[in-house]
Amino acid sequence: MIQYLKHEEIDQELWDRCLEQCSNGLVYGFSWYLNVVSPGWEALVLGDYEAIMPLTWNKKFSFYYLRQPFFTQQLGVFCKTPLPQERLADFLLAIPAKFRYVEIHLNSSNKLLDDHLMVGKRKNFVLDLNRPYVKIQKGYHSQAKRNLKAARKAAIELGKVDYSEVVTFYKKHKAHSTLGVKESDYQMLLQVLEKAEDNHKLFCRAVFDVSGELLAAGAFLEHQNRVIFLLGNGSSKGRDLGAMTFMMEGVIQQFVGTDKVLDFEGSEIDGIARFFKSFGAEKTHYFKFKRNTLPWLLRIIKH
Repeated sequence: MIQYLKHEEIDQELWDRCLEQCSNGLVYGFSWYLNVVSPGWEALVLGDYEAIMPLTWNKKFSFYYLRQPFFTQQLGVFCKTPLPQERLADFLLAIPAKFRYVEIHLNSSNKLLDDHLMVGKRKNFVLDLNRPYVKIQKGYHSQAKRNLKAARKAAIELGKVDYSEVVTFYKKHKAHSTLGVKESDYQMLLQVLEKAEDNHKLFCRAVFDVSGELLAAGAFLEHQNRVIFLLGNGSSKGRDLGAMTFMMEGVIQQFVGTDKVLDFEGSEIDGIARFFKSFGAEKTHYFKFKRNTLPWLLRIIKH
């Protein structure tokens, strides 16, 4: 039986224990992550925490709705054993009617072939690291090879930085082109990264030139067999010197030959997608669920 639980009814210890045991568990689904990105989140729970689905809600005017929080690419249903399609449909149909608008991302295991439930696809790119480095390198496109050649010629170096420096650097060089992200969202990101570090799920990497100038920085989440590129960018000088490619190459070499995949976290933006594909990453999909039962005029506006 699927139960709808209010926030205070959720046993967060059992929740996290379930997520640890889920074959499709993602770091975004831990209670400590959700508590930051969606305070007061609610849930659907099957049985004694055999499968779980966070409900990341908000309220506007008098309407409750579900939305995908910033910095959480995929949520959806997490389960200890593979979930039959009909059970996944049961979860989506169990979302309480009080949520008049729903637009959320399911995870890549939540494939549902049911047009009536309005489940669509979104792109992601992942790189299998459980191979010899020479085989991974053979998959590099010409763009990645050129960038690495420029990086080595400039003798740039890979290093480490604190997560706060990653966010500061991102805001300096990228925030102007990241529409819709407010200062409060960056403060939330800092809290997420702090919690991830506390739970040993975070590492950060950076690239410096020979004078010590920071050229690129990135934050990565690590859980089970997945390394997620959560956030990162390069300066204009860093782009000229292939710093982002050099940083990603360093992470690939760190985990090569392990059972992990490097999850690039998207993207629907062509230029970013090309960058991820340049490492030979494979295009995969995760899924988007939408439901609109708003009053008819608002339904038309929000369609």
